[in-house]
Amino acid sequence: SVVTSGLLKRKKPSTLDSGVRVSQLKATKSQLDTAVVDVGAPADWVKINVQKTVDCYEVYALVPGLLREEVHVQSDPAGRLVISGQPKELKNPWGVTPFKKVVSLPSRIDPHHTSAVVTLHGQLFVRVPFEAADV
Repeated sequence: SVVTSGLLKRKKPSTLDSGVRVSQLKATKSQLDTAVVDVGAPADWVKINVQKTVDCYEVYALVPGLLREEVHVQSDPAGRLVISGQPKELKNPWGVTPFKKVVSLPSRIDPHHTSAVVTLHGQLFVRVPFEAADV
C-alpha cells in the first residue's frame, strides 16, 4: 500500500489528526493483508480498520458527518468491499466530501450475507463473512 504523507502536511494541523494515518495503515492485530484505495479524490478523513475473526472480516470505518442513507456499501465474492459516501449538502462547513474507497480483503467472501450498520455518530461497521465452503 502506498503512503502519501505529502497530502497530510498541507492540511491545517489538528490535535486529533496527528499520527493517526500512519498507525491506521499498519496491519491490525491479526496481521491482515488489506489494501484500501481511494477512487477519485482522496478522503483522508475517512478512517478504515479491518480485523479478522473466526468466521468473518470486521470492517470499522469512521464516516463522520454522513447520515445512514448517505453511506453505501457494496461487496463482491472476490473479497472487494466498496464504501462510498455522498453528502446531500455538498457545500457543508465540515468539509464532508463525496468519496469512494475500495477495501481489498485477503480472501473470497459471501456478499449475500454481508451486513452494514451506520451509527448516529458516523461509525460504520461491516460484517463480511468468508465464502462458504462447498459441501
